Amino acid sequence: MIGPKIRKLTAAQEREAYKLVTERDNGTCVRCGHRGPTERDHRQNRDPFNTVPSNLQLLGGPFGCGCHKWKTENPAAAVLEGFSVPSWARPELWPAWRHDVGWVLYFDTPDSDGAWWKQISQATADLLMNGGTA
Repeated sequence: MIGPKIRKLTAAQEREAYKLVTERDNGTCVRCGHRGPTERDHRQNRDPFNTVPSNLQLLGGPFGCGCHKWKTENPAAAVLEGFSVPSWARPELWPAWRHDVGWVLYFDTPDSDGAWWKQISQATADLLMNGGTA
């Protein structure tokens, strides 16, 4: 079945998503909590449609903690540990790990309480990563 056509994001929409995630993650690596040089990272490989907050995170760069390099060099572990999203999955439905919170599902816009994510249990994260639904 062919779904509705999705428009590419504009450069302004991408810049806004990067800005929001930099604020959401407070300039801190979500993997280890290092406050230093970070890089904005796509949880799922970048395409013209997925530069959205649920698919972005901050990871420490080469002059910081190096977590972005770790993710790149360890793709299978990055998926299991919540820092990457498989190509077939939807980022907003794939669990992410935050050093300061634990397992979460990210939102593309804050909820009515201003939260950018919903905390989930280890059991729910396991279920979602194994094809279940929350």
